[in-house]
Amino acid sequence: MSIASILQTQIALAALSGLSIGFALGLVGGGAGTLSVPLLLYFVKVGDPHVAIGTTAAAIAVTALVNLISYARAGLVRWRTSGVFAAAGMGGAFAGSRWSLHVDGGAVMLPLAAMVALVALLMFSRTQAVQDVALAPVASTRGFATAGAGAAVGGVAGFFGISGGFLSVPALHYIARVPMLEAVASSLLSVVVFGATTAVNYAVAGKVDVPLAVALVAGGIVGGHAGMGAAKAVAVKGHLLRRIFAAMLLAIAAYITYRSVG
Repeated sequence: MSIASILQTQIALAALSGLSIGFALGLVGGGAGTLSVPLLLYFVKVGDPHVAIGTTAAAIAVTALVNLISYARAGLVRWRTSGVFAAAGMGGAFAGSRWSLHVDGGAVMLPLAAMVALVALLMFSRTQAVQDVALAPVASTRGFATAGAGAAVGGVAGFFGISGGFLSVPALHYIARVPMLEAVASSLLSVVVFGATTAVNYAVAGKVDVPLAVALVAGGIVGGHAGMGAAKAVAVKGHLLRRIFAAMLLAIAAYITYRSVG
């Protein structure tokens, strides 16, 4: 098979991967990075983990921006809260992504899987949390806690080259007291900021594959619309959206562990 044929095949596979990535972002505002990095490594067959991380960050930033605009038009984005969260996390994303470039790419996968699984278990354990209706009035009083959470999530997102949404959504929901569907929508602002910051660092180091990133975005936009529709449909059913989010994280953690150990 010629190099041109290999590249065309990779671009087609990246577009298919983008469908699942966009759906995850639209449905639960996170999980895209933890899906994309393994997909690029094991499905698209990108040889360098750092290229997979950098390409993922660039594609997710653009895909999340498209989904953010759609959610904003629906009036579901808490701009003040999400702005504090994202601004506080920008420095963490920059530092984390710079550090990650000096670490063996394969070495970060198992710690990433463990962290994803832990967040999923915490989400399952909080099924008896305060009802979303009672959460909203408290959000504006938690600025410092929200900023601290944003800085921590930004650092993790930058280091692992992920969207950070799987941490941003629980942080906005439990710490900033934002209702679950609005937490999903609002988390996309931090996904855009953290992804763009990480992508710039990796692009400077020559670790972003632009054609694959474009293919991921193309698939992600289509998948994102489907994910948003699903999120709005299940958000009215109590804790179902939270449980779907947690179940997806457990599946991602299991897959990363399986491929890393294998």
